[in-house]
Amino acid sequence: MESNRESARRSRMRRQSHIDNLRNQVNQLDLENRELGNRLRLVIYHLQQVNTDNNRLVTEQEMLRFRLSELRRILILRQLQQQQQWELNNRRMIMYEQNPLRSYD
Repeated sequence: MESNRESARRSRMRRQSHIDNLRNQVNQLDLENRELGNRLRLVIYHLQQVNTDNNRLVTEQEMLRFRLSELRRILILRQLQQQQQWELNNRRMIMYEQNPLRSYD
């Protein structure tokens, strides 16, 4: 009878030890889960900031490309105007050289 009681007591102690170990694992896993949740929220926050910055930069890039296109257009127009002015002045000079007494305005 004593050995049955002792065996039952050891069995209860093993079971209790196993339950304590499982509770410790649950507590450890809960802590790890909270830490991972915090890290995930931080990563999501940074991802949202990166997306916001990316959208702002894409918009800025589009605006700068448009501005560059406009500046190129202006530069081409100025070059054409300068070329036309140069051609006009060149014609006037040629005409003046051919007939210096006449006005060519």
